[in-house]
Amino acid sequence: MKHYSYLYLFTLSIAALLVIFGFIIWRSGIYTETFLNDATSKNFILVTLGLSICLSLYAFHRGVIKTGKRIDYLKFFMGTFIVLMAVAVIPLMTVAYYLPGKTSAYAAGYTYSPRGHKSCAGANVDDPDLGRNIKICYPEGNYQFDKVIFVSKKTNALGSVILFAMTTP
Repeated sequence: MKHYSYLYLFTLSIAALLVIFGFIIWRSGIYTETFLNDATSKNFILVTLGLSICLSLYAFHRGVIKTGKRIDYLKFFMGTFIVLMAVAVIPLMTVAYYLPGKTSAYAAGYTYSPRGHKSCAGANVDDPDLGRNIKICYPEGNYQFDKVIFVSKKTNALGSVILFAMTTP
């Protein structure tokens, strides 16, 4: 296929749109329902840090950075770290979402959290397994009044996935 043909342009356009659409679906579905535990988060940061150090050393060895300044090496290292964190979180959260686990349920008190600029409206709940406060987006029922919420979730080695959440009237 020629790189200057309409078929090539059409194929690249459709592929880019599918990637963007897939990211939007992932963000609204998997990302809002999956919560990683502390050990997984710490190991994820350490692995991406190690990979960015390896990539920076490889780039240094190959002479990718033409200037000899230390600040340019630091910028390259931080850039690779940020890009790796943003890219690697997608497969990690997807694996945590689809990994089988033990199903459990609990009832707890919650506080209403209104919709923000980059977040959804929902309920802030103290999760006993994760040991921290999580935000459940759009639970069933009238969640604008602080009462009790019933949460059903799946817990696996990487974290927890909220299966169902409903507030009591």
